[in-house]
Amino acid sequence: MGVVFYQVFILFAFAVIGYVLGKTKKADVRQSKLLSVLSVYVFLPANVFRTFSSNFTRGYLAEKYYFVLLSTAVLLCIIFLSKVVSKWFCREGFQRSVYQYSLTIPNFGYMGYALAESLFGSEALLNVMMFGLPMSLYVYSAAFCMLTKQKFSLKQLLKPTIIAIVLGCLVGLLEIKLPAIATDILGRASGCMGPISMLLTGLTVAEFRLKNLLLDPKLYVMTLLRLLVIPCAVAAVLTLVGAKDAVMPALLIYAMPCGLNTIVFPKLIGEDCHIGAGLACISSVLACVTIPICIELFL
Repeated sequence: MGVVFYQVFILFAFAVIGYVLGKTKKADVRQSKLLSVLSVYVFLPANVFRTFSSNFTRGYLAEKYYFVLLSTAVLLCIIFLSKVVSKWFCREGFQRSVYQYSLTIPNFGYMGYALAESLFGSEALLNVMMFGLPMSLYVYSAAFCMLTKQKFSLKQLLKPTIIAIVLGCLVGLLEIKLPAIATDILGRASGCMGPISMLLTGLTVAEFRLKNLLLDPKLYVMTLLRLLVIPCAVAAVLTLVGAKDAVMPALLIYAMPCGLNTIVFPKLIGEDCHIGAGLACISSVLACVTIPICIELFL
């Protein structure tokens, strides 16, 4: 448990640094946008491509293909439940969509991937990414439309992370050996993903008054559901059905704090995003305690 807490705390430390830089005006919104662009278009795709191209072999696919089926079933159940539970927090309107998204989608792409690699290595990271494939597709399709009030279009799936997954799978399955310099570049870019994404978290939260974010009791109930109830329920069900090897990737997805998309996506249409900021702030702090607890209970 100490090792898990240590790795979680390292990531959280970067979020604190980002928050301090934002509050002291050493960094501004334009710089947070730059970090977002670098994360979305460079570091995360590099990490995804590197992992799939190195480990996604025909043997792995034959052995672990069912991760996608399990993950899809889990995701559909949580989507349904989140629609019901979100009514308890807000009967209608855009804020209900924020609660629904936060219950369904954790910060798996930035924090979950970084934590998986630091704790268990690249093979475990591939398992997490494989289990997270349905969620990645959902984030950039229906979930994106939900938070931006847009109609779904297949063009929305042409995102850097999705493209990196497809290309990485092809390289891995075809056993294409990349040049040493390409491997080195991908490795260095991948190493930036965790620190940069957590700096972005801190900078984003710093745009809001912390006192206002911490006074809403609904946010603490949501955080409890997000950090403990949902991941423990998913892990327990997977254990009961005999899919014990899927528990680790499931936990490193569903035990993560609320993501930043409830801030980033609404900003695109000028919607209020203080609830998303509050959830990101509170859940990121408490995740330093709850993630080690979840891992200790089920792994």
